[in-house]
Amino acid sequence: MLSRIYNILPTFLQNLVVDIHKDIRLFIYFFTNRRKIKRCKDIDKTILADFNKSRKYGPLNKICYAPYTSMFFSRSGLVSPCYASYNENSSHIKSSSIRDIWFEGSFNKIREQHKTCDLSKDCKFCKEIMDVGSYGSLLINKYEHYAFSKSEYPVIMEFELSNKCNLSCIMCDANLSSGIEKGLDGAITGNLHYHQKYFTELREFIPHLQLAEFTGGDPFMIDEYYQIWEMIAEINPNCHILITTNANTMNSRIEKLLESHKHINFNISIDSLQKENYETIRRNGNFELAMANINIFINYCKQNRTQVNILVCPMTVNWSEMPDFVNFANEKQICVYYHTVVKPQELSLKFLEKVELNRIISELENRSFSTKTKKEKTNNENYKNLVGLIRSWMQDNNSATISESVAMTDDQLILCLRQRIVYKFPTLLSKFESLLDRLNISEEKTKILKRLVEINDKDFFENLENKSIEELFYICINMVK
Repeated sequence: MLSRIYNILPTFLQNLVVDIHKDIRLFIYFFTNRRKIKRCKDIDKTILADFNKSRKYGPLNKICYAPYTSMFFSRSGLVSPCYASYNENSSHIKSSSIRDIWFEGSFNKIREQHKTCDLSKDCKFCKEIMDVGSYGSLLINKYEHYAFSKSEYPVIMEFELSNKCNLSCIMCDANLSSGIEKGLDGAITGNLHYHQKYFTELREFIPHLQLAEFTGGDPFMIDEYYQIWEMIAEINPNCHILITTNANTMNSRIEKLLESHKHINFNISIDSLQKENYETIRRNGNFELAMANINIFINYCKQNRTQVNILVCPMTVNWSEMPDFVNFANEKQICVYYHTVVKPQELSLKFLEKVELNRIISELENRSFSTKTKKEKTNNENYKNLVGLIRSWMQDNNSATISESVAMTDDQLILCLRQRIVYKFPTLLSKFESLLDRLNISEEKTKILKRLVEINDKDFFENLENKSIEELFYICINMVK
C-alpha cells in the first residue's frame, strides 16, 4: 500500500520522503548500532559505518538485498542473485528447478554468509569496491530500492540466456558475443541451457515480478526473449522490462514490441560519441544507426514515462570522453552509468601505470557539470564515483610502475607493454603481437621486455611503425647486447 502511494507522488515529494526516511534510519542506527556491528563481524566497523551512511535509504537490516529479491540467469546455466556472484558453487538450471534454486539452493548459502556481512566468498566483486570506500560504485546499490518488498518470490529477474549479438566489441568475449565466438571457431552456440522446461517453470514466477531485465548478446536478436516478453504481457503486463541493447538493430518485430508494451526501459551501451572511435570499439557497429535508435528509444520512454540510461565502459581508449557523456546525457535528459572494466587487462584503467592514472585523474576531476535537475545530479554523482574509483586504483599496489620492472614476470612485462601500446600507439599492436612470437624463441626475451618497459621515449615507439617484424626483432636484440 505504501509503495503504491509513493509511486504516484510527484518526484520532489518522492525525494523528500526518501530523505526523511534516511534521516530517521540514521538517527535510529547510531543509537542501536552495537547489535548490528556485532552481527556484522566479517566487515570492518569503520567501513560498515561509512557504507551505511552512504546508502540511499539509510542503514538497512541487510548488507545486500540481491539474495532476497533477485535472480540472475547466466548464459552458463549458473543462477545467482546478481551477475557478479555466480561461480562454481552456484546452483545450475540443468540440475535444479527455478523454485528449488530460490527456496532451497545456493541462494540460501549466500543468505547465510550475508547474516554476518561476509562478502569474501561469493561476493568478492562488491567486497573489493567496498574495501576501497567507493560505495557509490557498489552493485549493492541496485537492489536497495527493493529492500522493502514483502514478496516471498523474487521481484527482479535478470536474463542472460544467449550470446547472440551483431557486434564484436573489443572489450567483450565469446561468452557474450556470438560474433566473437564465430570468429574463433566458426560456430554460434547461443542458448545452451534454457529450454521448454525452464520457460514452463518461469510462469510461476512472472506474476510476482516488478522488473525483468534482459541482456545478452543483444536482447533484440534473441528469440527466447520475445517468448518471455509475450508471457509478461499475458500474465503480468504491469511488470517493467529493462532491455540492455547496443541500439544497432531496428525492425518490425521491435516496433511491434514497442507498441504492445508500455513499461519498457532501456540501458543503451555506447562507448564513444565520436564515430571513428565508436566503430573501432564496437566492431561491426554503425554510429549513425545507433544514434538514430537512441532517439527512438528516448521518444518512446518520454511518451510512456519510462527510463533511458546510457551505459559506458571507461577504458584506456575512451577515458577522455567521460565528461562528454555527462554533457550528452544532460542534454538528452537521461542518466549515464559506468561499468567497471577489469578485462581485458590491456584495456582496463585499473592496470595502467600510476603515472598515467594520476594524469587521467587530474584531467577528469577538473570538470564540472550542471546539477539543476535530478538526472543532472545523478550524472554528476556517478561521474564523481568513477573518478573516485580510478583514484583508488592508483593507490592500489597492484598498479605497476616502470621502476618496478626489475621484479616483474614476463607476463607482467608483456601486459605493461600491451597496455602502453593500446593506449598510446594502437597501430603498433599487431606488430607487437608478431614480435612476441619471435621473442618466445629468444634467450634474451626477458631482458628485451624489461628494456622496452623502461623506455619512455615517445619517438622511439613512433619510429617503429615503419619497421618490418624482422627489423623490430633485430632492434630489440641490439638493445640488450
